[in-house]
Amino acid sequence: MIENLSWSWLAGIALLGMVFVLVLVWTRKPRYRRHSIMTENEQEFYQRLLAACPDCQIWPQVPILALVRPDAKEGSRAFWMAFKKISNTRVDWVIVRNIEVLAVVELDDRSHDARRDAQRDKVLKSCGYRVIRFNSGRRPDPRQIHEAVFRPE
Repeated sequence: MIENLSWSWLAGIALLGMVFVLVLVWTRKPRYRRHSIMTENEQEFYQRLLAACPDCQIWPQVPILALVRPDAKEGSRAFWMAFKKISNTRVDWVIVRNIEVLAVVELDDRSHDARRDAQRDKVLKSCGYRVIRFNSGRRPDPRQIHEAVFRPE
C-alpha cells in the first residue's frame, strides 16, 4: 500500500502531522509552580534583618512602584517612558517603622547588575529614600545592620 503512495503524499501527511503537533504545543495552557519569595541566602539574611531591627516591619520584594511614581503628567509620554524604566523592578527589603520607610535594603549577589542597581538607587535616592547595600559574601551581623539602618544621615 505504501508503495502506491507518491512521495508528495507522504510529505504532505508528515507536514500535517508536524502542524498538528505545533498546534497542540502552541495552544497548551501555561502551567505554573509555586516559588519562594526569597532565596535561601535571602532568607538567612532576613533573619539577621529581623534581629537587627526588632521594632520594625521588614517587607520583602517590594515593587519599586509602591515607593515612587514618575514625576510627570499621568498618561503623558514622559510619564510612560519613566514608568517603563521602573515598572518591572523591585527592591529586596523595605524597613518600616510606624508606617514610615526607614531604609531600602539590597543584598547584592551575583544576580545583581551593578549598572541597573545604580540607576534604581539614583531613582530611590532622588525621592528621599536611604538605600543600603550589603554584599552577600560579607555577611554583616545584626549589630552592623542596625548601625547602617539607624546611622544619622
